[in-house]
Amino acid sequence: HHAVSNADKAQERKLRADALWEKADAQTFETTDGQTIEIRYMHRYTDRDAEVYVARRNVLFHFKKDAVRKSDRFRKMVSLLDYPTADTRSLSDFFPKISGGFTLTDGTGLLVISKDEDEYPLRSFGQLPGRHVAWIISRMENLACVLEYNGLVHPQISVDSLYINPYTHQASLLGNWWNVGKANSISADGKSILRTLQNLTGLRDTAANLLGFENARAVCAGDDIPPALAEFINKRPKENAFDDFAHWDDCLIKAYGERRFVTMDTDDGQVYGK
Repeated sequence: HHAVSNADKAQERKLRADALWEKADAQTFETTDGQTIEIRYMHRYTDRDAEVYVARRNVLFHFKKDAVRKSDRFRKMVSLLDYPTADTRSLSDFFPKISGGFTLTDGTGLLVISKDEDEYPLRSFGQLPGRHVAWIISRMENLACVLEYNGLVHPQISVDSLYINPYTHQASLLGNWWNVGKANSISADGKSILRTLQNLTGLRDTAANLLGFENARAVCAGDDIPPALAEFINKRPKENAFDDFAHWDDCLIKAYGERRFVTMDTDDGQVYGK
């Protein structure tokens, strides 16, 4: 009986989504080889280097003219990812899968990655309760371990670069890969050295934003934010992601007791930003 209700729910969700996507905004791009690419998107946001469109099964990065080579950088950084063991192979689902790249007639570039239909930009959920933020921290810690294993730094782990599947409690790091680099190399803007610690400070600032604070230092305990959660976000991360993850596990138990899966109540307004 239970399986049926889940299948029914998924079916109902799909029908609702179909109706919404029918009304989504449309945008067309003309490629230099004569193709017209038409997309429907629910969200778009502007980054310094690209306009980002979130379609139903894709995320499209429309790179400005002077940033077209960032598309190659995105590909290169994603291609460096390696998953050390069979049980981490499944984590590859939470990193970009490139499905196409195009040069457009106006000299700009388009890079397309695929995403799961039920994944939405983290930004679209707005402020979240402490318990939900806790499960998102757990997912971000997983991602930070993969980055660290590969010696990579993602200097913009944020509500814009992360995508969430609220039904399965998964998080993917899909955005801003053109600013990713090797640890201890010079950042893409040439202004600083990339440090592994940035993966873990980005994680904390993202958690703080989700709780409604400007940055990690500003977070304070309250009705919805147990002291152990606030303290984890405030304090300097451990030296590496693996130790940080172990530390997080302790904080999580202090904050909420034993783990349990809490389903995220979302409504269409939150998910679709409409």
